[in-house]
Amino acid sequence: MKIALDSISLIMKGGPYAILIFIIFYILFFPEKAEKFTVLLCRLIFMIFRLGEKQIITHDIQARVNEFSKTLSKEIANVEPVGIKVQWISDNETPKQFFDRNKLVIRMRRHDSQDKNFINASMVFVASVFLIKSKKYMSKSQKESIDLYVGKKLFEMEKPQIADQFYEDFFSMKTISNEKIMGLIEKYEIIDKVGLFFPILVQELTFFGEKIFYKLKTIDIIKEISAFIDFLKNYAEREIGEERLPKNFTGVYCRCGIVIIGEKVKIGLCEPYVNYIKNVINDKIENIYLIGPATKENINFIKNIIEEVQSKLDVYRYVDKKFKSKIKIKEERKEVNTYLVVLRSKEVKRYIDEEYSRKYIDKTNK
Repeated sequence: MKIALDSISLIMKGGPYAILIFIIFYILFFPEKAEKFTVLLCRLIFMIFRLGEKQIITHDIQARVNEFSKTLSKEIANVEPVGIKVQWISDNETPKQFFDRNKLVIRMRRHDSQDKNFINASMVFVASVFLIKSKKYMSKSQKESIDLYVGKKLFEMEKPQIADQFYEDFFSMKTISNEKIMGLIEKYEIIDKVGLFFPILVQELTFFGEKIFYKLKTIDIIKEISAFIDFLKNYAEREIGEERLPKNFTGVYCRCGIVIIGEKVKIGLCEPYVNYIKNVINDKIENIYLIGPATKENINFIKNIIEEVQSKLDVYRYVDKKFKSKIKIKEERKEVNTYLVVLRSKEVKRYIDEEYSRKYIDKTNK
């Protein structure tokens, strides 16, 4: 706090030019936070002059959703954040949304309740932007359940006080009447307890959407996504040290493996892990998730393993991250700091529909 106050004091001493430079810098590098500052300014103007209520509502929604979008881009590797722009329409106009320069423009009616406005815009954003490529191949319950769960995460992060309104308007209505949606959300909760909802489930679904093009056997894809969710749910429920559960998922379109690193017997010996990963790659596994305690010793050990793997196999380090997870020890959950690295094969198979290939791919190759 003292450092922040000292920084502000220095800027103020620099005079109007220093303040202007600071504002420009802040807007360029932290646009979503700058918009929150705009909300505060508009509220101040409204309190004094009773002007700008609509601007307050607009900027508040945009700032919160844009910040969440930026958070999502950090959770899912190599996914650029998509912003939103809210436009209010009259009762005789039709609500709609469209993309314009990497922004989702949402044309919607303004409700008297600001909470409802924020919820409605947020859920349109999630449905229109989140996993948009992958959703083309999902069932209705898979799409709706993942949108509801991500929406829930958004409100918990950006505006937890409106959770009750969200449950009333969206969550309860969808889940009470649909056992499939409720069942999937319960599985996401279990997966999320160990911190793997975004780092593995959503990441793998993102890969999935990038490698499939046009119409394939949709029912087979739906079944495979369902099986993958069950695979991660079973993994999330495992006791530490449990070896009987499968660590690899070998579907037709989704092929990935989880390697736990940090077992006391093996730590310090790279060779067993390197050999195991080599066998996994030879089985055509495309993405390998290396997971272990986020201690300095274990992180260095994982990095040594990766160096050896890369010297022998055609893989590359896609992303790494730290997060908190609740692992199960003797039927109880314990929160720990976890480190994860994604290794990706350079030979990822793509699935392209024959009709799509003839119509589009062949033309581009001529």
